[in-house]
Amino acid sequence: MRKVNKTGKKRQWAKALFLLLNYFAAASLLCSYTAAYVSPVTFWPFAFFGIAYPVLLIINLLFVFIWLILWNRFIFISLLTIIVGIGNLRTIMPLRFGSQKPANTAAFRVATYNVHSLYGNQADNVQPETRSQVTDFLAGENPDLVCVQEFYAIGEEYLKTLHKFSRSIRLEYFFFKNYRDFWQKTKINAIATFSRYPIVDQGFFRLQDKSTFGIFTDIAIRGDTIRVYNLHLESIRLGNDDYSFYSNLTDPGADEKNFTKGSRKMLWKLKKAFTLRAMQVEMLTAHMKYSPYPVLICGDFNDTPSSFAYHTLSRNRNDAFVRSGNEWIGSTYAGGRFPAFRIDYMLYDDFFTATSYQKKEVNMSDHYPVISTFTFKH
Repeated sequence: MRKVNKTGKKRQWAKALFLLLNYFAAASLLCSYTAAYVSPVTFWPFAFFGIAYPVLLIINLLFVFIWLILWNRFIFISLLTIIVGIGNLRTIMPLRFGSQKPANTAAFRVATYNVHSLYGNQADNVQPETRSQVTDFLAGENPDLVCVQEFYAIGEEYLKTLHKFSRSIRLEYFFFKNYRDFWQKTKINAIATFSRYPIVDQGFFRLQDKSTFGIFTDIAIRGDTIRVYNLHLESIRLGNDDYSFYSNLTDPGADEKNFTKGSRKMLWKLKKAFTLRAMQVEMLTAHMKYSPYPVLICGDFNDTPSSFAYHTLSRNRNDAFVRSGNEWIGSTYAGGRFPAFRIDYMLYDDFFTATSYQKKEVNMSDHYPVISTFTFKH
């Protein structure tokens, strides 16, 4: 009789512990939803839950599956938590009923691509092969608009480089802004927008004493004018030592002191990046609020769809991936050293309709290019 009671108590304790873990997982998933609404400037810890959303989602799905097998009412703890965040789920797994029907207007094809130092980082190493591959790729896609981040070139007068690239992809008009101001005329490290149609106005965004993180161009297209924001939000700026630390996380022989030091360093970099991105998007939204034209946002946000940055910029706007994408997760980061995330986006006002969305898996950068086709509503 005692044995039965001991066994029963052990089972009760195991069930109680499992239930406690379930509550913790559900609470963590709820915190990941909160990350989209609370600025890291105000309270940064939620941002870490946001970046962990896919993992937290999988953990809660496992709890749902286990409780389903046991046919237990506790299944609703994680199930209801997942349902509450259905909006987050749609940003990584598009759920559509029906397809976007093209309007009876001409299509407008847009590409955004972080080319990752396209022209090399040394004057005697301009990587002509990579340069040819990227320009040939973009020319073959025949876009009307190309938004480029990390356009880097050295060793040639920068306007020559820009005109050469512009001619190669057959887009006549362009506007660029260096991340930092250079005195050299033979160096460019910029965010650049290339257009088939005339650019009638332009500008850039930079926090005080920081790098440029975005540009805008007003483009006149067949009687309409649209405003295009080309963004490259704050990077985490990880170095080789950070990648080495991440790679060795599961090493059983890892030194505890180095682990603590590496963890603190990475957390500090993440916190700084979350905070700066929040400040950047607040500057952007203040500017976008007074745009006289329909807005199209392209670029590398360096953040996930669960983030404050994405949620703020996508508020009252559509996401081309959600509207027209045909894959789950849709990771646009091709670096391979960290988990796959979608960090490159195309967001747009209701003036537009996204009729297609493609991520091109070409190995010419640590990002994949994203291409979408739009029509205009009138």
